[in-house]
Formats: sequence, C-alpha cells, structure tokens
Amino acid sequence: MPAGVFRLSGSPEDIGRQHGTVLREPIRIMLSEYLRDDTASGTLDPEMQARVRRMKPSLPTWYLRELQACAKAAGIDEDVLLFAQCEGDIRSLGGCTTYVAFGAATSDGALEIGRNFDYWGLESPGKCAVILSVVPRPGDGYAFVSVGWSGILGGWTFINEKGLFVANNIGGFYETNPEGIPTLIMERIIAQKAATVAEAVAIIESNPRMRGQVLVLGQVGDAAQGRQPHGVVVAYGAQTVEVQPAVDGLAFHSSMFTPRAHIARGVALPEREPMDTIRSAGSSITLHSVAIRPQEHRLWVAHGTMPSAHQGKYIEYDLRALLQRDAR
Repeated sequence: MPAGVFRLSGSPEDIGRQHGTVLREPIRIMLSEYLRDDTASGTLDPEMQARVRRMKPSLPTWYLRELQACAKAAGIDEDVLLFAQCEGDIRSLGGCTTYVAFGAATSDGALEIGRNFDYWGLESPGKCAVILSVVPRPGDGYAFVSVGWSGILGGWTFINEKGLFVANNIGGFYETNPEGIPTLIMERIIAQKAATVAEAVAIIESNPRMRGQVLVLGQVGDAAQGRQPHGVVVAYGAQTVEVQPAVDGLAFHSSMFTPRAHIARGVALPEREPMDTIRSAGSSITLHSVAIRPQEHRLWVAHGTMPSAHQGKYIEYDLRALLQRDAR
C-alpha cells in the first residue's frame, strides 16, 4: 500500500484488530484531541456512557464486533471509541462542501466528485489522518476506501468497489433520536453494504437516525449495463428523509456557504487539474480535500491543518489498487 494508506481485511474481528494494532498510537492521539473535554480521565462520565450504550441495539452486529476488536487491540475503552464515532453528531460542529457532477455539468459528461471536510478540533493530520483500504470477506460486503482519522471505523468520505460515493455535511432536519445510528456509522454501513444510490437511500430510510444530517451520494455509470452516472443529496432527521435529485447534472451541498454557481462554473471548465474546483472551495478549517474521477479510477487526497488541506499537496492514488481483493 502507498504511504499513508492502511489496508484492513478479513472478518469484522480481523479488520478491527488490524486497525487497533497498526494505528494504536495515532488512535490514542485522536482520542486525546478529539474528545479532550469528555474523556480526560480515559473514560466517559456516567451520563454520556449511558447515552452511548443506548444506541448499541441500533448498530449492526458486525460493526460492534469490529469496534470491540479495535478497542481491545488499541488498549482503550470500547465505549470511548464508540463515542468518538458520534461526537460530531452530539456537538454539531463542522461544515463541509461536497459535490457530484456529471452529464451536462461537466465538460466531458463524465462523473467527477469533490469533497472538503471542514472541522474544528483535530490537530494532528501528520499523525492521525489516514486513508483506509477496507476489504471485508466477500459475504460481508463491498470493499471501500475511506478518508478519515485513526480510530474512526470508516471516515467522512467514502467510495466503494461498485463506484458508490458517500460523504456527509452538517444539515438536514432537526428531529433527533438518541438511540438512532450516528452519521459516521450510517456512512460506513452504506459504503460496505450498498451498490447503488437507491440501495443507499433505502439504508437511510430503513434505519433509525440519530440526528439531522446531509449525505451526498454519487454513482459511477456503466455503459455495458446501461447505467448512467447518478447523484443525489439526502437531507434527513430522525423522522424525515428528503431526497433531492441533481440539478443540471450537479448534486451539491455546502455548509460553508460555498455558492452553487461557483462549483458549477468550476466543473464545466475543460482545462484544469482534477482538484482545482474543490480546492477553490477550501476554508481555514479544511482537514481533508478529495477529488475523484471514478471512470479513470483516480483519487486525489490532501490532508492538513496549517496550512489547510486544500492549500497543500494533493497525492494521487489508483482506486483499482486500493480496492483490489486478495487473489484466492
């Protein structure tokens, strides 16, 4: 695997154990920074611990098995690790800009994805930022790539072997359900279990949801199967799910006040670098910036805090190599 990419494969226990073993120290750094106000003693206070445990019945068994194995291997409290998966939902911090462009929106009609993850409170991208190449057993779901942080059992930005993309933005409706599934876990379920936008929407609709959020979904086309590129924005809350179709080939959402017209102009330009449009939407708190051209099997990622990710170097990766299953 290229530098900065970690491959996790096998059963839920295997994936969790590998994650907790290889990234043990970065996970501990992540927890000390991300949860510093809640876990100074290394454990949760009784009220927060009870809240975290109430959500467990809503989570898939395979996910809990992976979580338990990761926590054990890293030598940390399982409830603290689970809290890290939903801290953003509880505190409602962050921003983000995400788009899926295709058809009339792009100069050549091909699908293109851009994503800026904007967040306060994560300070060590050199130690904690990761790209995970996760390859479950064939019967357990699809292989996927996630861009995130050590100890987050997925991330904030995903694309899987079926060409399905998912990322989250702050937004959606105001209804809450403390026992529902947190955003990052919902994304992980989608990345591992959905092959199409329709399947991803069905997962959102059929599962309890912790709080309002926006997910941007995209799907690469397949000419051989007669499938066109596709993208939607899904705004949801605990009771409401609203699917917003792409407009003129652009599915777009920004919590950072990036104008839609700015992105539309950018993706329409024929002569530019793949990351130029999303780079131009970066902010002072952009922790990772991602560009993807799925038909070309190309992924570009930049991490950073000082300067922000979009101001630094983007590294290119081959999605085919990252998503390849082991030969049997």
